[in-house]
Amino acid sequence: MSFNDVIIRGGLGNQLFCLFYANKLLLQKNNVSMNLVNYSLRKKNKRQFVLDKLFPNINNIFNINNGYKSYFLFLYSKILENLFIKSEEDRLPGDKSFLKRYWPNCYVHSGYFQKITNSNLDQKSLHLTRDQISPFLNDYNSQFLAIHLRRGDYLIKKHIMHGIISQSSLALETKKQISKIDYEGIRIFSDSPELIDLNVFKNLHKNIIIDEGGEPFEVFKRMSNHKGLIASNSSFSLWAGILGNIKYFSIPYFWMKNVKSSIIGLDYIPRYKCEIK
Repeated sequence: MSFNDVIIRGGLGNQLFCLFYANKLLLQKNNVSMNLVNYSLRKKNKRQFVLDKLFPNINNIFNINNGYKSYFLFLYSKILENLFIKSEEDRLPGDKSFLKRYWPNCYVHSGYFQKITNSNLDQKSLHLTRDQISPFLNDYNSQFLAIHLRRGDYLIKKHIMHGIISQSSLALETKKQISKIDYEGIRIFSDSPELIDLNVFKNLHKNIIIDEGGEPFEVFKRMSNHKGLIASNSSFSLWAGILGNIKYFSIPYFWMKNVKSSIIGLDYIPRYKCEIK
């Protein structure tokens, strides 16, 4: 058995990708620890470790580490990432995923791990991740269509490479869905509700609601319990559709500027045409 330290990073959507990756190691009969030092060092960062709110049993499955050894491994991984690791061609730009042995039978793993292939191991890990979290999602069943308008930190200069999906693209996909499926209404999820132009959607359905927001894990639970979901180029709404097992679920054709969403795998999920700025 090998000992593996997985650096957990990012918001809830990225934390779920890290969980998926940690589950792959678990399925290979490894000892797996989750390294949370990234959140201890970034106290001014709005993103906190919230995966345990969505998955209360996580402590029973993984070692959750935040001690001196974890600090060393985190700093070691950052040095490696900054000096020696390059983005792989078959991954998203900036995802410098890697594993490095630092002691016999001991490894540190770092990255966003935003890729799920059709391999047997990836599919088993995906099913395991769904089995772990699905029981803790709300059990109500909304008959609304959920739409995710991701803005927030994507508007910041250092994150501009993600790109913003136009409301007109989301409106076209909404029109396509409601022409085939009967929804009680539309609920719009956004981290920048003040930027929503409701006129784009008002002629599509008489019942339109803007979600009230709140804690990320609570918003995630609500989003994952809808009849349909049009995701943005965001791991948050991607995982809401996957873990909620939403029947009518689509993601954008582009995941970043000039980067197709095919790079993250999951080719069975329908894509919608989109303009990304």
